[in-house]
Amino acid sequence: MGAALGAKAVTAIARLAGNRIHARRIAQIRLRNELQQRIAKSNWEKDMLINQGELANLTAEFWWGHAAISHVLSKFEAETETRPRFPCIFGQNAVKRGNLRFLLIPYKFETSQYDLGVLASGLRTYIAHTNIRSVALNHHCPLLVLFEPIITLIATDHFKKVFIEAMQFLLDEDHGTWPANVSKDPAHHTWTMCFDGCELFVNVSHPGHILRKSRNLGPGLAFVINPRKIFDIAAPADRKGRAITATIRRNIDIYDDVAHSPLLGSYLLGEAQWPQYMIPDNNEEAPLECPLHFK
Repeated sequence: MGAALGAKAVTAIARLAGNRIHARRIAQIRLRNELQQRIAKSNWEKDMLINQGELANLTAEFWWGHAAISHVLSKFEAETETRPRFPCIFGQNAVKRGNLRFLLIPYKFETSQYDLGVLASGLRTYIAHTNIRSVALNHHCPLLVLFEPIITLIATDHFKKVFIEAMQFLLDEDHGTWPANVSKDPAHHTWTMCFDGCELFVNVSHPGHILRKSRNLGPGLAFVINPRKIFDIAAPADRKGRAITATIRRNIDIYDDVAHSPLLGSYLLGEAQWPQYMIPDNNEEAPLECPLHFK
C-alpha cells in the first residue's frame, strides 16, 4: 500500500515537473515568435523607405510599391511629340541624379486605414539623414510618400480625408520642438508644416487630378515632401528666383490642361503655404480649409 502511494506520488511529481517544462517551453516559443514579429515589423518598416536605385530589390510582397514607383519615374521620361517634359526642373534634376527617396505606406485591411505609423517613422528617418543647414540642390533628395492604391478609395474627398488624417497624425506624434519662427496658425504668413523640428513643404498628388496632370503621379495618393528651406535656395526672393519660378509656371501651363493655380506662391514673399499643399483640379474651386489642431 505504501509502495503504491509512493509510486503515485513520484508519478504526480513527474507529471507536475513535465507540465512546468512544457509551460516553460510554450512561453519560450511565444517569446521567440513575438521577437521575430517585432524584428520582421522593424525590417519591414525600414524597407518602406528606399532609394531610387533600389527599385529592382523590392520583393514580391511590395508589388504595388514597385508599380507605383515605376509610374512616378515614367512621368520624368524624355519629352516626345505628344508629351512635354514634367514641369518641375528640380524634380527632373533629382530623377536624373538618382536622388529620389520613396516611402511606401501600406493599407491595413483589418482596420480599413493606412499605416500612418510608417509615415511618421519613415519621415523621422528621412529628416535625420537630411542636413537641413547645408542643403545643396544637386545633392538634395526629395521624399515621395506613396500610399497603396485601394480600389474603393478613388474620390477626391477620400484623398482629402487621408491627407488631413496624415497631417494630424504627424502633429500628434511629433516629439520635436516646433520652430520658434513658425506660427501655429496656418493662416499666418510664417506658418508651414513642421515635423521633428524641420520645416516642410507638402505637395499632394492624387488621381482625382484630371486637368492638373502635374499633380497626378499615379493610381494612389502621393506626397512630395521637401524641407521648406530648399525652395529658398532654389527660387530665392530676387531677380533670379523670380525667373526660375516663372519658368516652372510656364512649364506647368504647357504640361497641364489648366493654367497654373493662383494659389501657388512664395514663403519668402509671405504667401500662404497651406492652400498650396492640396490644390483643386481647377482654378475656380475654393482652397481646402485647414482643420488641423496643434499642441
